Amino acid sequence: MNNKDQFVPLFPFGEPNQSTVIAKDKVLIKDSDEIVLSTVNAEIRLDLVPRPRIRVHITNIEELDNSERVELAWMLASDKFFSLELKNHKKQIKVYVTTCHLSNPEELSLIFSPFSEPIVGFGDDNTQMQYIIFHLFNFKKIIANKGSYSKNVKLEADNWVVELKSLADSDNTFNKLRSEGGYGLTHVGCLSKKYDTPISGKEARDMLHALYYFFSFTKGVWCNPVCAVGFNSSDRVWESWSSLMECCPRPHSSWFDEHHSEQLESLFPGFMNKWNDNLQTVMYYILANTSRFQVGTILAQSALERLSFEHFKANPIKRSNTSKKLRCLFHDLNILVDLTENTSILKTLAEDINKVKSMKQLEKSMKQLEDSKWTDAPSAFNGIRNYLVHPKKRYDSLDFDSAIYDAYNLELWYLELSLLKEFEYSGTYRNRLTAKSIGEIEKVPWESKL
Repeated sequence: MNNKDQFVPLFPFGEPNQSTVIAKDKVLIKDSDEIVLSTVNAEIRLDLVPRPRIRVHITNIEELDNSERVELAWMLASDKFFSLELKNHKKQIKVYVTTCHLSNPEELSLIFSPFSEPIVGFGDDNTQMQYIIFHLFNFKKIIANKGSYSKNVKLEADNWVVELKSLADSDNTFNKLRSEGGYGLTHVGCLSKKYDTPISGKEARDMLHALYYFFSFTKGVWCNPVCAVGFNSSDRVWESWSSLMECCPRPHSSWFDEHHSEQLESLFPGFMNKWNDNLQTVMYYILANTSRFQVGTILAQSALERLSFEHFKANPIKRSNTSKKLRCLFHDLNILVDLTENTSILKTLAEDINKVKSMKQLEKSMKQLEDSKWTDAPSAFNGIRNYLVHPKKRYDSLDFDSAIYDAYNLELWYLELSLLKEFEYSGTYRNRLTAKSIGEIEKVPWESKL
C-alpha cells in the first residue's frame, strides 16, 4: 500500500502551533562572495509561531569552540546576505540571519530564514511523478456532502484530480484552534492526473499555485497547500518546503458552507478554467475580506472595478462613472442591484442622503441630481467609499460610520457572486447577508430565476 492509498501526513506535524522538522542536512554557510564561513548540521523546520515560516535551525553550534563561535558571529554581523548549501539535498538556499546568539554558551542559537518560498528541496522542474501529497492548515471544517455525512471531497477538472481528506483528529484540532488560536494541520490532499498520467515538477508547482487561490477563495482567507511531496510509485522523488502564506488564524465569512462540500466539487472545473484571468480580483477579495471593514470597503470596490474591467475588456463600457460601470456589471451577471432590508442601515442612509441632495436640486440640473443620488447598491457603496476617501462637510449631520459595515458586507456579497458567475458556477452558496447558521444555503441568483 502506498501513501496515496494511506492518505496520511508525511511529516511529524504535532499539536497546533508546534514546530515540525521537515528535513535534516549538513550545511555549508557561505557569505555573499560564496566564501565558506562554517560547516554545521541543520534542521529545516516549519515554525508556526510567532509567524509561519520555513526556517533553518543550526543544531550543533555547541560543538564549535568559543573562538570559532566568536569568529562566526563577527562574520555573520558583517554581511546581510548568505547562502546555505545543503550537501545531501544538493541545494543552495539564499537566506538571512533571523537569530544569532553565539556568545553565551547557555543560550546558543543560530537560525536562518530563506528569502523566498516555496523551496524545492528534492527534485526539480523536470522530475516526473505519479501523485503529490500536500497538507492544509486551518482549512474549513468539512462535514457533509449533498446531505450525507462526509469529511472527504473529490475535485475534478480536465485531466486533474484532487482528493481532500479531513484528519481523524481534526475535530480536536478545530476545537483547540477555536479556543487558543494559531495554526494546525486539518486536512491532507492528494493531487494526481487521470489514467496515471505523469506530472512534471513544473506542472506540480503551477497546480499547487492554482490550488492556493482555489482554497483561499473558498475559505475567504489565504490558505495554501503546505509541504507537498511527489511520488513515483512509492518513492519520494520531489519535495516542496513551504509555510502557510500570510494565513490569518481568525475565522472569516465566505460563500462556502462546510455542510455542503459539493459546492467545492461544482466550483472546481470553472475555477480552474478561469482563475488565471481573475487572479488579481481574487487577491483583492481575500485582502478585503481579511481587513478591517473601513479598509476592506475600499479594497472590495477596487476588486469590483477590476472585475468590471476584465469582464468588459472585449467590449469596453464608454466613459462612465464607477456606479454605472458596476451597475452594468451586475446587470450583465444577472445580479439584482436593489438596496434591501438585508443592509437596512445603509438603505436608511441612502434615503437620508437623497433628501439632502434633493434640497440642492436648484443648484443642479435634474440629470446631475439623479446621477448623484444613492438609488441602488452600486451608488450606495460607491458613496460610502467616497466618504472614506474624501468626505464632504455637507454630510456632517448624517451618520455614515454606522453604515460602513453594511456597505462592506454588501460589496463582499457582490464580489463573491460576481466571481462565482465568472467561474461559471451554478450551485448553491452561503449568503453572507442573510445566513444565520451553518448549513443555511440558497441557489445563486442566476439559477434561482430559472
